[in-house]
Amino acid sequence: MSPSPASPTERLRDLSKERRAQEGNAAAALVPLLSDYLDDVSTRTATRLGAVAGVAVTLSVDNEPWTVGASNDLAAEVDLIQFEVGVGPCLLALRRGVQTYAPDLASDERWSSYGPRAAAHGAASCISVPVLVDDTPVAVLKVYAAEVDGLTAQQQDVARSVALEVAGGIRLAVTLGEQAQLLDDREAAMHTRRAIDLALGVLMERQQCSAAEAFMMLRTVSQHQNIKLRAAAQHVLGSVSGATAEDAEAPFRDRSERPAVGAGGPSRSA
Repeated sequence: MSPSPASPTERLRDLSKERRAQEGNAAAALVPLLSDYLDDVSTRTATRLGAVAGVAVTLSVDNEPWTVGASNDLAAEVDLIQFEVGVGPCLLALRRGVQTYAPDLASDERWSSYGPRAAAHGAASCISVPVLVDDTPVAVLKVYAAEVDGLTAQQQDVARSVALEVAGGIRLAVTLGEQAQLLDDREAAMHTRRAIDLALGVLMERQQCSAAEAFMMLRTVSQHQNIKLRAAAQHVLGSVSGATAEDAEAPFRDRSERPAVGAGGPSRSA
């Protein structure tokens, strides 16, 4: 039986782990982009809605809620209160994909002390709209109002519309992240192949042996020292006088150093 495809939440989690493990690669560059995007969405939505106390977007990463976009401090702080209490409309939306409008948080007894504490902090009412990607909740858009029942039907419709836009943005971010990670993996494989090939050449010259025999020597070092084959190859290359670490790298320029399309490139005459 073939494994079922990973859910959007699992793909976000996996990309997050890859980025943390390999800071500086192409996929890692998407992390601040996603954060900046959700911050911008929150700010623009608050402006669009007018008189609201704040807007925030919470993302599910490693099955934990992370508010990565907020229009102001109040929205972020009210979210933190909910995460501290452990229950609330945002967490319900994130875990079950349930949309909730809470018109009077101060008197709402469904979520322990969250409602009264949120109201005391300036959020008298709120709507929490799940952001669904492939029918899976991956984030929640929250709009807070300073007044009881402070969000009109039109404002709630806007919140639902923005949640759909955010779903598209997150779906695109996941796709770009997976593609960037694939490119990084391929580039790493090219570096590994180059290092091994160079090390084989060194061993063949030193030992006057065949490529197959040189490979067996390299693999023996890898197994005895419990290191990867590339590390064994780099050890061999490090013993060559005048060699540098860059010699073992495939001749690629870092993507961040590559000029943008059309930026300073040679022009083609008509």
